[in-house]
Amino acid sequence: MMTEEIYALPVNEHGWRFLPTSDKVKLGNEVKLGNGVTLGNGVKLGNEVTLGNEVTLGDWVTLGDWVTLGDWVTLGDWVKLGNGVKLGNGVTLGNEVTLGDWVTLGDWVKLGNGVTLGNEEKNFPWSPLQIQGSRHLLYVCGPTIIGVGCERHAAEHWREHVAAIGRMNGYTEGQVEEYRNWLSVAMEWQKTLPAVKA
Repeated sequence: MMTEEIYALPVNEHGWRFLPTSDKVKLGNEVKLGNGVTLGNGVKLGNEVTLGNEVTLGDWVTLGDWVTLGDWVTLGDWVKLGNGVKLGNGVTLGNEVTLGDWVTLGDWVKLGNGVTLGNEEKNFPWSPLQIQGSRHLLYVCGPTIIGVGCERHAAEHWREHVAAIGRMNGYTEGQVEEYRNWLSVAMEWQKTLPAVKA
């Protein structure tokens, strides 16, 4: 449905509009939806939200005010984005991901289920280093932060605790060693990056 068509739907006593699919949504003022947008059930969009083309939002997604999503973005169920969040093209967020206010992620970033980023965290404006290991995706998501699956820590924390974190997540000793090597690659790659300006 076009944005204008959704706004034309009646609002019930709880502020929900019911789509022809029977899914219910709440839209703030001046929301803009691109072509081919799919909204799940229970989606809430704040004021002045802009969604690019072919965006897919899962069930019970909540977007704050002034959120901007690029084209081909996919958000899982129960995702919550704070005010002023900007996601580049092709970003994929798993279920129950939470991003604080004014978080920025570049193009083609992928975050697994349950990831949380605090306020004003900025990702590199280009695609981050991503390595698909035998168990989980390893990704660099900030000047000092490295993620493996849903675990996100500073490089120094990984150096000290990679074995314990691996065992806690059911990794074999061989897999712990594999990810220790991948983390070394990621840490060396981080050293080559220019400083990220706020």
